[in-house]
Amino acid sequence: MAADDSPVGSSAGPTGGSLSAGPLVVGTAAVAVAGGAAGALLATVYSGPQALAAMGAAAVAAAAIALVTRARLRWHLPAGTLGLAGLLAGIGRLLPASDGWRDAIVHTGARLLTSATPTPPRLDTLALPVAATWLAVAAGAAALRGRRPGTAILPPIVLAVCMLVLAGPLPGPAYATTAVLVGALGVVLGCARPPTLSALSPQSGGAVFVAGRRRRRDSRTRLLFAAGLSALLAVVAATLAPVVLAGYGAEPADPRSVVLPPLDTAGQVHPFSLLDRWSAHPEQPLLTVSTDRPALLRWAILGDFDGTAWLPSGTFRAAGGDRGPAGTPTGVPTVAVSARITVTGLGGVWLPVPSGLTRVGGVPIYIDAESGGVAVEGGLRAGLAYAVRADVPSPDPAQLANAQLPRSAAFDRYRELPAGDSGRLAQLARTAAGDGLPYAQSTALAGWLVRRYRYDARAPGGSGYPSINRFLGGDPATGGGRGTAEQFAAAYAVLARSLGIPARVVVGFAMHSGVVTAGDARAWPEVYLEPGGWLPIDLEPTPAGVAASASAAPRPSRTGTPPSPQSTPDETPADLPVAGAEDDGGPQPGHVDGGRLALLALLVPIGLGVVLVLRRRRTRRRLAVPGDVARVRAAWAELLDAARLGGVRLPASWTVTEVIAAVSAAVRAEPDTDLAAAVNRAQFADESGDGTAEAVTDRLLVLIRALRRAAGARRRALWWIDPRPLWW
Repeated sequence: MAADDSPVGSSAGPTGGSLSAGPLVVGTAAVAVAGGAAGALLATVYSGPQALAAMGAAAVAAAAIALVTRARLRWHLPAGTLGLAGLLAGIGRLLPASDGWRDAIVHTGARLLTSATPTPPRLDTLALPVAATWLAVAAGAAALRGRRPGTAILPPIVLAVCMLVLAGPLPGPAYATTAVLVGALGVVLGCARPPTLSALSPQSGGAVFVAGRRRRRDSRTRLLFAAGLSALLAVVAATLAPVVLAGYGAEPADPRSVVLPPLDTAGQVHPFSLLDRWSAHPEQPLLTVSTDRPALLRWAILGDFDGTAWLPSGTFRAAGGDRGPAGTPTGVPTVAVSARITVTGLGGVWLPVPSGLTRVGGVPIYIDAESGGVAVEGGLRAGLAYAVRADVPSPDPAQLANAQLPRSAAFDRYRELPAGDSGRLAQLARTAAGDGLPYAQSTALAGWLVRRYRYDARAPGGSGYPSINRFLGGDPATGGGRGTAEQFAAAYAVLARSLGIPARVVVGFAMHSGVVTAGDARAWPEVYLEPGGWLPIDLEPTPAGVAASASAAPRPSRTGTPPSPQSTPDETPADLPVAGAEDDGGPQPGHVDGGRLALLALLVPIGLGVVLVLRRRRTRRRLAVPGDVARVRAAWAELLDAARLGGVRLPASWTVTEVIAAVSAAVRAEPDTDLAAAVNRAQFADESGDGTAEAVTDRLLVLIRALRRAAGARRRALWWIDPRPLWW
C-alpha cells in the first residue's frame, strides 16, 4: 500500500483488538461485575439469596470462560454453551422445579411473569435471568477483544434495562447496586481506551503495541485511568441518583399485570353465604390456633362491587416460600403477632392471615399483591398446618386524626360505585359523616350506623343495592332498620365510597388461642388512608341477639387498629399536628427540597470542571511528547478528535489524504496535499523531514482551530466539556 493511501484507522491508532493482558483481564472482570450488578436488580424480587448467588455465578463463569478461550476464539461458543448448560443443571439439582427440568427451561419466562413478588427461587423462575446474565457477560467479554472494545458496556446496560422491566415495582431504589454497575462500566471504558500514538510500532502501521517499557507503561496508564473513571462515575451515580429521583413519584409498570394468574379462584362458595350457615351453627370448629396475642384474621377480601354482590379478588400469583404479600406502611407503629394455625373445618382457597403479614411457613402460598390476600392451591383441607408472623399496623392517634386519602390511581377501583343508586345513599353518607378529615368522617359514619340500626342474624340476606336500601331505609316489616353483619359491612363500604374514601369488605375471624369456631367469623369494612394503610372499622353491634362467643372475641381496636366508632371526632386532642404534616421529616413525593437542589447545582459544575481539566491535560501531554515524529502523530490524533467533535464524518477506511480533504472542505479551505504527505511520512516511515515537524504540527493545529470555529454554537459550547474524547 502506498504511503498516501494508508487507511485513516491505521494512522489514528487502533480502536480495538489490541488490548494487552492487563487491561483485558481487568476489563473482563469489570464486565462480570457489571453483569452481576445488572442481575442483582432482579434478584431483589426473589425470596432468599439463591437468585443473587445464581446470577453472580453465571457472571463469573462466563467471564472465566472468555478469558480461558481468548487465545482460541473458536472455542468460546461451545465452551460457553457447555458452561451455561452445566450451571443450569446445577441449579436444577439444588432448586428443582415441580414439573421437571424440561418444562422449567421451556416455560421459564411464563413462570417468572406469573409469579408475584417475592418470587420463589426455582429452576423454572431462574433459568431466564441466569441465561440472560451469562449471555450479557459473554457478549461484553467478546466485544472487549474486538475492534471496538468500548462497545463492551452495551450488553450489561441492555441486561440492566431488561432486569428492571422484569422486576417491576421494587421494594426500594437500588442506589448501591446502580453505583456498582456504573463504576464497573467505568472500568470497562477505561480499559478499552486505545493506546497512545507514541506507544505504537511504526513498522506495523500502528496496529499493535511495541514491546518492552512502552507496552507496560501504556497498560499501567489504562488501569489507572480505569480506576479513576470508575470511582468518578460511581460517586456521581450514588450522589446524583437520589437527588434526581427524589421527585419521581410514579410506580414502575409491572409486566405481571398483563399475564393471566395461575391460580383460579372461580367457583368458590361466596363468603357471605358461609356466614349465614355459620350463624346457625356457631359452635362449629374451623381452626385451632396457638398465638401470642389476639388479632383479626383476614380470610376473603371482597374489593369489587357490581351493584348486586361483593366479589373477591382473582389475581393470585405464586409467591416466595415464606414471605408475605406486602410490608407495613412507612412510619406506622406495629404490633408483632405470631401464630401457629391448623385447619379443622374451614374450606375455600383463601388462607386466614393477619394484616401486615411478613412470613408464612409450612405451605406454598399465592398472593394478591394489591389487596394483601393470600390463597393456597388446591384449597384448605383438614389437618393443613402453617405458621404466620405479622407486623400489624397500629397507627397512633395523631396519625389517624391527620390521615389523608391516597393519591395513587391504584385505589380508584376501591372508590367505584356502579350505576343503580338514586343518589340517596350519597346524601345519607354526607349527613352521617359530616365535615372533617377522612378518619373523622370514617368513624362518624361507623358510629351513625351502629346507633341507628339493629343487628339481627335472621334479617333477610343480600349485599347489593336492593338489600342495602332496604336495610338503611326500608319498612321495618320487610327488614328495614335491621341487618346481618354482611349488610352492616356492605352498607358502610358503599357509603364510604360515595364520600370518595377507598373501602372494601373483609370476611375473617377473631383469632385467639384455642379453637376458632364459626361464632368467631366476622364481616367488617376497611378503609384505606395514608399513612395507616387498610384500617378495619369496628361495626361490632352490641344489642341482644349477638352470640356470646362473638362478643367475647377480640375487637379490631385490640390489635392497634382504629378505636371503636362510638368515640366522636370531638374527642381528638387539640394539639395534634396539622393535617398533612410530615411524620418523618422527609419530603413529600414529587418534592425536591432546597438542599438537594443546591447539592445538584454544586455537583454539575464540578463534574464539568473535572472533564475540562482532564481534556486540557490530555491535549497538553499529547503535544508535549519529545521527538519530532511523536509531536506530528499527537497533533494528527488531536485533529481526528476535533473532526469527530465538529461533526465531520470520517470512515475508518479513509486515507490521510481523504481525511485532510474532508476537514478542509468542512472549514472551506483548499486541501493541503503537502500536509498529508508529511503526516504519512511521520506515521509510516518514521521520519518527519529535517526542520518540518514544527511546521507540520502548527498547520494541523490551525486546522483544529478552524474546525472549532466552523462548528455550530452547541458543538462549540460543549467542545471542552464533552467527555467522549477521553476514551476515543
